Amino acid sequence: MGQWRGFGAVIRYVSLLLKDHNIKHHKGSWIEIPSNKPPKIAIVVGHWAFIRPDKNAYRNIAYCFTEGTVKPRAREWMNKFDYIIASSKFTKAKLEQAGIRVDEIVYPGIDTELFKPQPMPKFIDVLAVGIWESPFDDRKFMKKVVEVAFPYSTHVHTRNTVKYEELPKLYNMSRVYLSLTGCEGFNIPVLEAMACGIPVVYNASPSTTEWAVGIGVKPTKVYETQGFVSFQIHEPNFKEIKEAIRRLMKDETKRKQLSKEGRAKAEKFDYRVCMTKILEFIK
Repeated sequence: MGQWRGFGAVIRYVSLLLKDHNIKHHKGSWIEIPSNKPPKIAIVVGHWAFIRPDKNAYRNIAYCFTEGTVKPRAREWMNKFDYIIASSKFTKAKLEQAGIRVDEIVYPGIDTELFKPQPMPKFIDVLAVGIWESPFDDRKFMKKVVEVAFPYSTHVHTRNTVKYEELPKLYNMSRVYLSLTGCEGFNIPVLEAMACGIPVVYNASPSTTEWAVGIGVKPTKVYETQGFVSFQIHEPNFKEIKEAIRRLMKDETKRKQLSKEGRAKAEKFDYRVCMTKILEFIK
């Protein structure tokens, strides 16, 4: 979803972490930590198929994501990184299956001082946030949100039409957050919703299932797409998810319970807490 969603959001929080620890750096397509001499540290964030080590850096760190099988040919460039950080247990397993070592799992975090519950009127019954730029993004099932959420009012946010700092308001205007995505390297919007105290209904697919608090619905089937980049699609059970939303919308007590539990879990995923391991690789 553009420069501040997806990998852009992860780069944002890695940069904030470095700033909090007074580590001078440059934030661009990747993060560069300069030195007084030409050698520098590069932290490259992204999908395994598209990230490459910086030839001018003396230390290269990959913060790697995947949504499916990692092809063995990736060893050609991935093993040139000095350190490899996986975004989830799912990502770690897929990298290791391809013969690529993983030095650490670091779940992406968010700013829970920005994303927090706010006393706002609820104008939206069901909110969904995710990428949809072309059929390439159909694995997120964003086009099915309105149908699954019917008859409740729905907002499907797929483009950069709201400033990042204003996103907490969008979440707080909503009663329920819905995630239909069939595959994720992490799933930042679900974490943002939890941090805002919004109860979540989600398709129980990796990597969301590793940490999410809410109502997870088991997928109907799992299959892998083919190509240079493969996606392991966990197809949502739309009927059961629709019913889960209906029950939750009618149960205010359950919504309050999930709101409290989700916020408590999200606080453990504040970037200041869960991403500090990255600092060990730049000492």
